[in-house]
Amino acid sequence: MKNLTKIIVCFIIGAFLFSACQKEGQYLPKKKIAKIEHITTSSMWGITTTAVSDYQEWEWTGKLLSKITLRDGDGDIDGVIVPQYDKKKRVSSLHCVSGSDIDDYNFTYEGKNLMKITHTSSDKDVAVYTFVREDKNVVEITVTGYSKSNGIAVVNPLQLVLPDEIAEVIKPSDEKATAVYKLVWDGGNLVSMEQFVNGVLNKNYKWTYDNAINPLKGLFSNGYGSLNGFEELYSANNVVESQTVTHSALYDVEIGLEYSYEYEDDYPVKKTWSAVASTGLEVVHTYNYLYN
Repeated sequence: MKNLTKIIVCFIIGAFLFSACQKEGQYLPKKKIAKIEHITTSSMWGITTTAVSDYQEWEWTGKLLSKITLRDGDGDIDGVIVPQYDKKKRVSSLHCVSGSDIDDYNFTYEGKNLMKITHTSSDKDVAVYTFVREDKNVVEITVTGYSKSNGIAVVNPLQLVLPDEIAEVIKPSDEKATAVYKLVWDGGNLVSMEQFVNGVLNKNYKWTYDNAINPLKGLFSNGYGSLNGFEELYSANNVVESQTVTHSALYDVEIGLEYSYEYEDDYPVKKTWSAVASTGLEVVHTYNYLYN
């Protein structure tokens, strides 16, 4: 599976975030996403190329999201994600198929709170996400196990409860390990986080936000058909800057990214960010959101 498809999958999970009035695990948006299109513009040595890298098609049954189809830039299917719901309209599982790979994410609730996500796959790979809370906020996430290096298995269930920029960094490592993430909140937004791998501090993260509504908050939260909805847990606004510091025995490496948005009626219709490689290649990523 292409890396870009992995990014898309992550976004999908992030889309299941909930708002303060929603319950955990529910996703009942007023505007339903029909399609998310990912366009990349690459520039190097004065040559610029633009292409559709991949896109997602969202299907709905009544108020609930019933299926997401992931396609590459040529329109060929990369994978399919099918959420299942419990009697409270909370996401109970995600069934993901990509070629011969089959992956399932099962959600365990205690009362109103989502407490654990278990990932199993057709080739027996397993990862478990567990959560610690204080005052309704998740302050610690432990991820045990490992991720597969290819396929739709890179689906990140946390992106149903956290902005995709943040959920993207909370996932199993490529090797068997235990990763612990310590989260710090400011109001309704996650502003910083520490990552420990096998007990050693590995990375620090910081985020800043705009004042606009995050329309995907609640996807997969309690009652709105989302994966992980935690009331007042997921960021209420949109990430505009992110900073990552990776620690090593020799030196620290810092990477910063900026995100810009275009809105219509308080809903984002476009999100843009760019990255420049050491080779001088600049890639601008644009996500276009189409609603029913």
